[in-house]
Amino acid sequence: MIRINKKTIIILIVIVILSFQGSILLVNATPYWFKEGIYAKYISKEPEGMDLIKIKISDREAIVFYCHQIEFTWRVLKVTDDKAQMGVLLQGFSCTRKKWDVLDEDIARELLQGYQERYNFTGGGCITVESETINVTVCEDSYMEQTERYRAALGIAEGRGHLFNESYIPENFTRSGTFELDLKTGDIYVNGSPVGKNFLWAENPANMTGLEILSGLKIEDVREINSTILTYYGDFNAPIYMAQTNMISVSDIGLSGKDLFFYDGSSGLAISLFMPFSPLWEIMGVSGTSIADTYLQMKYRDEIQKSNKMPPFGLVLAETNIDFTKPAELPEEGPSKTAVLALVGVTVVLVALFLRRWRS
Repeated sequence: MIRINKKTIIILIVIVILSFQGSILLVNATPYWFKEGIYAKYISKEPEGMDLIKIKISDREAIVFYCHQIEFTWRVLKVTDDKAQMGVLLQGFSCTRKKWDVLDEDIARELLQGYQERYNFTGGGCITVESETINVTVCEDSYMEQTERYRAALGIAEGRGHLFNESYIPENFTRSGTFELDLKTGDIYVNGSPVGKNFLWAENPANMTGLEILSGLKIEDVREINSTILTYYGDFNAPIYMAQTNMISVSDIGLSGKDLFFYDGSSGLAISLFMPFSPLWEIMGVSGTSIADTYLQMKYRDEIQKSNKMPPFGLVLAETNIDFTKPAELPEEGPSKTAVLALVGVTVVLVALFLRRWRS
């Protein structure tokens, strides 16, 4: 009779259990559709041109774009083992630009004095100069000029100067970046440092509660929605999951709010992204956003009121090369039943041997 010592049996049990867990992790590591070259583009159309992108250049300088259309694209550039190199692209179309600068008081005074001398301002109240091309207002502590193309203002208060410029000429802008994604943990890395967690897709959207997307920003509520969600890509039927984060406020950029995402329950892909705060914005040098599509709501207003359809919020899926058809040969979730039964059977036998030997 073959004799197996207790230590050997314990080691075998541990190996079997770890192998079982490892097989589950291996199968569930990434979505079935994930591979190199996959991309998804999301857009927001805002006819009033109020979609906002804030870029903080320094503690004293910031630019805000107000756009009629914004596009956000993520792409899988390369996959090596359990790491993926990802690219992100943010584009604004038909945008107006506002720029703020904070100046030292002496610099602001010198600049203001130049305008006052140009328009013969001698003190007291304010003077206004109007012409066919420009309107100017000069005061003791401020200056403003406005044309058809722009508006500029300079003010001095509380020991600091504030310079403001607004362009009325529509323009486009582009921001981009890359990051590394750990496919096992979902961690997002930039230059080797973790900056947040992946939320662009989820293995099981229903189980996202507690995911910390960004420091201090966690998904705190996930709900299943029994509705059809309208997107620019097409309609997505139930199950749909809506995930929202806690409320946060970032005083240095003057923004507060929460993130809200819609996920396709079948593929796990995010089909809409309302994200004032995101590690992906930091990667592209964006400090905050307020992007909410309104075009879909207006275009399909009657259909929405008469059916079980609803529009999403934020950036809406518009284009992707993902094949949403799940291959028939892949198990629906986890390892096959045969594999599970085999592993359980082996474990039971080993445990029985262990107990028998332990008692003898």
